[in-house]
Amino acid sequence: MFEIRIICDHPEVPRVAQAVLGAVDAVSVRSYPTRDRARTRLYITAEPRASHADCPECDLDGMTLWLTPQGREEWRPCTGIGYEDLLAAGLTPGARRREPWQRPTDH
Repeated sequence: MFEIRIICDHPEVPRVAQAVLGAVDAVSVRSYPTRDRARTRLYITAEPRASHADCPECDLDGMTLWLTPQGREEWRPCTGIGYEDLLAAGLTPGARRREPWQRPTDH
């Protein structure tokens, strides 16, 4: 398991999140404003990407529809995170709320 820390402009959060989350299996995602509130700090705790054989979000093929910052839908690598959770975490275009997200566990 590892943690990725990203600092980016607020409007770039969805694009950056899609790029990173499509390459790893996220365990948790948190975002906070920087101290000067000019940018966003994005923390992603993750593991190397698995096969997604048991993923409920991508129908087992490793791909899912993403809403792009331009307002289009595109097939992209699955993050394993449902749309409602992405929206709540502020990781979709136009999302205003920024709640931490954590993958549910069986223990």
